Amino acid sequence: MATWKVIETVSGNVEAASGLAAQDRPSKHEFLVWEGETADKAVALKSAEKADPRVDLEWMRIRHEMDLEKMYDLCFRNGR
Repeated sequence: MATWKVIETVSGNVEAASGLAAQDRPSKHEFLVWEGETADKAVALKSAEKADPRVDLEWMRIRHEMDLEKMYDLCFRNGR
């Protein structure tokens, strides 16, 4: 078991960190959504989803795919 922190950044992204990566977090422009002992990152994210409905894993996946589509459009469809 490790101590995990689930953090929301100003841009709205959600990250899970443990160990040294979580030591100095959240920073000035981040917000702690959930902190606790879990076996792995997936359990930490699920616990955060239960604690705060803004942490919706399905929506995060959809938003990430939308961001990838925008990046593709910028890089390949605009002549770059």
